[in-house]
Amino acid sequence: MVLAASACAGPPATQADADPSIRLTLANTGAEPLQCRLMFGHWVDRDLGRVEPKAAIGLKISQAPDGALYIMRADGQRRMMIETITCARGQDWMGSFGQVDLAPARSDRPTEIAASCAAPEGGGRVDCAPVRLTP
Repeated sequence: MVLAASACAGPPATQADADPSIRLTLANTGAEPLQCRLMFGHWVDRDLGRVEPKAAIGLKISQAPDGALYIMRADGQRRMMIETITCARGQDWMGSFGQVDLAPARSDRPTEIAASCAAPEGGGRVDCAPVRLTP
């Protein structure tokens, strides 16, 4: 499953059109499914869906000159600034969610970000490994 966050027909060219695109891949390296969410500021989120074991999802994001990561809102009129990505076991979200650390990507200028998460056997919080950046 690949998710794309861009409008088919959009407004006239803006600064956002000139910002570099980054391919973000999120893999589930564990043995059980994870439910993942893209979290924006102000308690807004987007469901990234269920990620099966040994599977991955991908999406295109952009990076502003100050390093902030974002996707454009569906209407193409506003940047939706990405706060974090969280993944958890579907049956125990609050007790098991883990967070992808996007700070390294904000201080760099990658063309690709590879992130992975896995639910530990026997319970506990989902562990999201440090992201790998491709220049």
